[in-house]
Amino acid sequence: MLESSQKVCLIYNPVAGAGKSKEIFPQVTELLKEKHIDFDVVTTQGPGDAERLARELPRDEYRALVSMGGDGTLHEVVNGLLTSEKGLLPVTAIPVGTGNDFVTGNCIFTHWSETVEALEKHVPKKIDVMHVRDGGNWTRWAINSIGVGIDAYVAIRVSELQTKKVGKLSYAIEFVRGLFSFEPFNMHLVTDGTHADVEEVWLCASMNSEHLGGGLIICPGASAYDGVLNFGHLSHASRPYLVRVLLRVFKGAHVGMPGVYISTAHTLSIHPNRDVPVHLDGEIKDVKFPITIEIFPEALEFIG
Repeated sequence: MLESSQKVCLIYNPVAGAGKSKEIFPQVTELLKEKHIDFDVVTTQGPGDAERLARELPRDEYRALVSMGGDGTLHEVVNGLLTSEKGLLPVTAIPVGTGNDFVTGNCIFTHWSETVEALEKHVPKKIDVMHVRDGGNWTRWAINSIGVGIDAYVAIRVSELQTKKVGKLSYAIEFVRGLFSFEPFNMHLVTDGTHADVEEVWLCASMNSEHLGGGLIICPGASAYDGVLNFGHLSHASRPYLVRVLLRVFKGAHVGMPGVYISTAHTLSIHPNRDVPVHLDGEIKDVKFPITIEIFPEALEFIG
């Protein structure tokens, strides 16, 4: 454990959670002071700032980096840490975004105040992180989810239409809307060297927690502590049937339904027959297919 006199650095996204982050910020700083936790605050001004800050912040001044925002902010912080030449630091999150899927999907925190309590105790645990490489050798890290298909399409719609203002229901609303405009695709899938062709695919998702899209339980039992990729895909489903699946996904009760396939692997390569949208932790990325996803067990320390 690092000396308790060292500070933590709060990377603060004031626009996360459609204003929730800014509203809670004074309470967070007050509780940090009450717990006698020495801290600095750096505020992001736009996309990419959290990643740059995590990459450049001096390691000898801090015992932890704290991502205050949603899954997108945490995604940037993780990428900044894992691509920095300065080395790693334990990381944690104050979940004030729209979904907060990583911390809720791994049952780490249920309220932001628990993060402050965890910082006081400072007991890091190693977590797995997913790594993506596309057909053009572009690479990126993801901490919670990687989705190909309608889930990425929905993420685009949530961002474009500002549905995120209604919170956790935003993903479900845009999913239902997407049923009328998104078209399924065919794909070739390679899992740990095993090849398979899957037709009429609506989505293929690789998970590092149970949750996606503000609490949809895509892969029940998925965890950032199990050392494997948890993935699933949905295929050969009519639009009315997809609504039935979605209603069950809220409770993770879709497992075993026709068209639903869930498994684990260490590497996963996805070759769709056309360009389809892709998201990493809810952030849309322009990739060249195929993409290969690999799990890196215990790649980071997370305080929780």
